Amino acid sequence: MLAEATLLEPVPCALCGADDPQPLRWLDDLRYGTLPHPVQLVVCRRCGFRYLTPQPRPGTESAFYPSDYDPYRRTTLTARARRLLLAREVRDLWPLLAPPRRVLEIGCATGELLDLVRRAGNPRVTGVEPDPAAAATARARGLVVRTGSLEDTPLVPGSYDVVLLQHVLEHLERPRQALERIAALLRPGGVAILWLPNGASWAAAVFSDAWMGYDPPRHRSVFTPATLRRLLAETGFVVVDERHEWHGLEWSWGLRLLARKAGKRRLERLLARAHFPLVVAATPLAALAAAVRRSGRIRVIARKAADPPVPSGR
Repeated sequence: MLAEATLLEPVPCALCGADDPQPLRWLDDLRYGTLPHPVQLVVCRRCGFRYLTPQPRPGTESAFYPSDYDPYRRTTLTARARRLLLAREVRDLWPLLAPPRRVLEIGCATGELLDLVRRAGNPRVTGVEPDPAAAATARARGLVVRTGSLEDTPLVPGSYDVVLLQHVLEHLERPRQALERIAALLRPGGVAILWLPNGASWAAAVFSDAWMGYDPPRHRSVFTPATLRRLLAETGFVVVDERHEWHGLEWSWGLRLLARKAGKRRLERLLARAHFPLVVAATPLAALAAAVRRSGRIRVIARKAADPPVPSGR
C-alpha cells in the first residue's frame, strides 16, 4: 500500500543544519514501492552533504518498512552467505569485541550480529531495535534486546565499550545527535563500528537512481567517507580504520533495480533467480572497487576522543 503524501516533510541538512539544498536527482522506492511519488536527493550548498527531502515525518517510519523488509526476514541462500560474511567480520573484529567488553548494537533487527558475537564467546551483548516483531525475534534467540529507538531507550552513559551500527546511521533522522549520544554511552577509549553505503562509490555512479544504497525513503542520508569522517570528528570520534567491502551484492541488486525501473518484469524475474550467481560473478569488480577505495559499502571504526566536543544541539 502506498504511503500518503502527508507522511513526508521537507528537512534541512542533517550535517550542518543549513536549509540550502541543490537538487541532484529524483528517487523512487524501487525496492518496496512505499512512496506515493519520487523524492529528491539534494546536496547542501554549504557543506556538500547529500540527503533526501522530503523525508518521513517523525512517528510515521513504520509505513515505509513493509513486512517483507529484508533485514527482518533473511531466509534465502544469499542471507546464509551474508551470515558467513558476518561471522568473518566478527572474527576480524574480535580484538574489539572479546570479553569482558560490553557491546551494544543500535538497530539490531533480529539480532543476527549480536548472536554471532555471543556465540564467539562474549555474552555481554545488548540490542536496541525499533521494530517490535524484529526485536521479539532477537529476544527469542535469548538476546537482551530493548524495543525502541536510540533516542527514547534508557541507557546508562559511559557503560559500553563498543557500539555497533550495521547499516543504521543512514536511516536516522538526526545522525549528529545519534553519534553524540553514542559518544556519551561509550567508556573512555570505546569504539563505534559503523557499516553503511558509500555515496562516492563506483556502483553509485554506474546505477544512478537504481543504486541500492539510496533505498528511499528509508535511507535519509547519503554519506561518503569524507562527510562521515567530518561528522564523526564533530561528534567526538577519531577514525582509526576504514574498510571497503569487496562482495558483489550491490552490483547484482543494481541490475535488478534497473530492470524494475524499466518495467522489464521478465528480465527482473530472471535476474532475481540468478541473484546469488550474479553476486559471485560481480565480486571481482567489487573487489577492484574496494582496492581503489570506491566500494559501495564501507565499515568504519571510530574511537571516542579523549575530550569530545560539546553537543551541538542541532
